[in-house]
Amino acid sequence: MIPLAESIFWGPMAITIMGGLLVATALTLLVVPVLYSLWFRVRSDETVDAHDKAHDPTEAFAEEMEAIRIAAE
Repeated sequence: MIPLAESIFWGPMAITIMGGLLVATALTLLVVPVLYSLWFRVRSDETVDAHDKAHDPTEAFAEEMEAIRIAAE
């Protein structure tokens, strides 16, 4: 049988640990994403249109590629 002193100690500690886990989960799933979106100004219209307005990485080299294409002909 568990002595009375131990049961008095573990009950409040279990409540504290479960409360800490719940708060940490809420912070991770709710508060951190909101702070991230506020800090980096993520908006829903930007994320929806991101694929439509994707930057072509070859645009920066278009002139050089044209010169190479002409030289190869």
